[in-house]
Amino acid sequence: MDSVRAFSEELDSFAADLRRLRLDRGNRSYRELAARAAKSRTGIRLPVSTQSDAFRGDRLPKLDSLMGLVRILHSYDEFGQERAAVPPHNSPELEPWRRRWRDLAALGPVRRSRVHEPVAKEHVPMPVPAPAPVPVPVPGFTLAHVLALRADNNWCVAFSPDGRLLAVAGQDHTDPVVQLWDPVQGVAVGELLNRPLAFSLAFSPNGRLLAVGDCEGEVTLWETATLQRAGPPLPGHHGPVDMVVFAADGRTLVTADDEIVHRWDTATGDLVGPPLFGEIEAAFCRPDGSVLAALRTTRTLRLWDLVTGGSVGGPLIEDVDGPVEAAFSPDGALLATTCGGETLLWDTATGSLVRKLPEAAGRGATMAFSLDGRLLATMSDHGTVRLWEPSTGAPLGPPLAEHKGPFDRLAMSPDGRMLALCGEADALVVYHDEPHAAPSPSRPLAVRALDTALRKQQAVALPPLSSVNGVALRRLAFSPDGSRLLVRANNGRILTWDPASGLMLSESLPAPAGMLPWGLDFPADGRPAELWAPGGPPGRPVSLVQHLAFCGATRQMAVIGAEGRVSVQSTADGRGTGYVPDGVSDALALAATPDGTLVAAAMGERVVLWDASAPEAPHLELAAHLSTVGAMTFAPEGQLLATGDANGGVLLWDIRAPSAPVHPLSGHVGPVYDLAFSPQGHRLASAGADGTVRLWDTTTGRPATSLPLTGHTGAVRGVAFSSDASLLASAGGDGTLRRWLLPAPHGPTARPR
Repeated sequence: MDSVRAFSEELDSFAADLRRLRLDRGNRSYRELAARAAKSRTGIRLPVSTQSDAFRGDRLPKLDSLMGLVRILHSYDEFGQERAAVPPHNSPELEPWRRRWRDLAALGPVRRSRVHEPVAKEHVPMPVPAPAPVPVPVPGFTLAHVLALRADNNWCVAFSPDGRLLAVAGQDHTDPVVQLWDPVQGVAVGELLNRPLAFSLAFSPNGRLLAVGDCEGEVTLWETATLQRAGPPLPGHHGPVDMVVFAADGRTLVTADDEIVHRWDTATGDLVGPPLFGEIEAAFCRPDGSVLAALRTTRTLRLWDLVTGGSVGGPLIEDVDGPVEAAFSPDGALLATTCGGETLLWDTATGSLVRKLPEAAGRGATMAFSLDGRLLATMSDHGTVRLWEPSTGAPLGPPLAEHKGPFDRLAMSPDGRMLALCGEADALVVYHDEPHAAPSPSRPLAVRALDTALRKQQAVALPPLSSVNGVALRRLAFSPDGSRLLVRANNGRILTWDPASGLMLSESLPAPAGMLPWGLDFPADGRPAELWAPGGPPGRPVSLVQHLAFCGATRQMAVIGAEGRVSVQSTADGRGTGYVPDGVSDALALAATPDGTLVAAAMGERVVLWDASAPEAPHLELAAHLSTVGAMTFAPEGQLLATGDANGGVLLWDIRAPSAPVHPLSGHVGPVYDLAFSPQGHRLASAGADGTVRLWDTTTGRPATSLPLTGHTGAVRGVAFSSDASLLASAGGDGTLRRWLLPAPHGPTARPR
């Protein structure tokens, strides 16, 4: 007993010192500390529940959680201003906290019961004069999907009004992401990238807009049909935007941080009226634009009309200590609150207590109402989910227990037929209420494993294919319909595979006499050109010269012939038809834009670009490589050019601003032999002498997969995407053809407007 008392006293002292440190560093809110951790790119995660337990002394946090919290507190100076960096994990100022944790951990338990809890103001429950309500059918929720998220720390989740979209926001190691899912089918729809960490989400009543409030104080509206931004961001907040709420007409949007509430006209992006002030736990926007809020002032929770500035009734909860969760019913008639283990329902017209839910609701519950207000879902701090009937306070069925995890966010679809859970795990759990439907058989384990790998941006290797007698493979190209994969072997033959089945087809073509072929490509229209030796007569279908690039729909192709001579020829008869600037010779690589307007040739460390149909137009020169450029290709839209050199460097250029590369991509050791853009231009594949294939995100310049693609035992000479970007193929000097199933690209949001 003495040891328990000693532990309790020491934990109280420990928590008091943590609170003092927080006060000394600006008394930042839980949300601000979590946002600071997210922006620090240190991998520190500070959920509100973890901070609450530490500051209140409810339990001894894990050592890594404590040190993360202390590091973030020390990232503010004595004036409460952010320092340039978060102290490293071995900073001397952290050591006293580490020693105290070890001493406490040696004393006893890591959790204890709280004696003091916040007290709700005593109210006489309001009688319900209406006739007995129609009984609510007991939901029959069953586990429908466990979806693999890219983020392992997810902050918020929201359903669209029709229940066809589910948005979830989180952080993937250091990169924030908002993912959208079809919760019925359990498939990914798209992602919103290149934006700060989202702290709040809300769909407009018609489902056409998604409002995203972020950790840097801005709100962005996105069109759900195109996943593009609907206008510029809405500024005005100085801290994390932890609440976004649409009015019933969809015209007004309410946004709030810890101190300020703004109202916006979503059509114009203009502010509606002056700012409102207060720490808001939940808000309801009336049709007339007025705002009803659960307002926290010091240690009291009140129901407040933010427009009139008046309280609705007396205090709801007094002596508040720790986090509060609150949610309004869709019609604004009820307010549900949870604080210190009590879940209470309030009449918003009078501010009177209607009823208290049983203790089974759990401590620290998050809540969500169905659209008709007949269902309330709660999730306790230990992840137990229950359904309630708000009109009676009775539980509806047993708790959902099919999937446990570190979840602290909950959303219910407007029709009350789906529930979604997320939190400190890379999983989004979706329950369906389908009591009359036979349970669908679960997918095979192998299929689920494949789906998980792809959703985690991991490419999945298929069995390798081998050439006849192990002859080294060089260049390759998919046919436009994806039915054939043509590969140029080192002996000069063109081999053909069915890329889906992996079968080698009989469509083998010999090389022209006396020519070692290097190039292989299909025209943009998909119709085969003809087999050529430079200056020779046409031969078999497909085109083949030492290096070539089709010039879009111009019926021309740029080729490198004998001794590096560059020419632009007609695909009909092989005659020279296009302009080539003086001095373009000894070229090792070339490329042409898909529309045929520009041709690029690499000569040593330089790349020259010109218009083959306009001799009078000046040509451009790109100079940034430090070694010989041996590979290059244009993106499908013709604005990006990728170049690769003998030292393993890959550069991305925007030809509209060619003075410097957009992104340098580093990773290969040794020469880069081939480059290929995905059909949508979101990704670039590079093949190198180091035996790897690397995938890049062309918007950020970062790797698009968690690891490079390996498997070849020699240099990788060629790489190509299928027309639907789902398959990547590579040709190796080891005589093998390798194929990878690719994760779904980020969709249209990879290039936000």
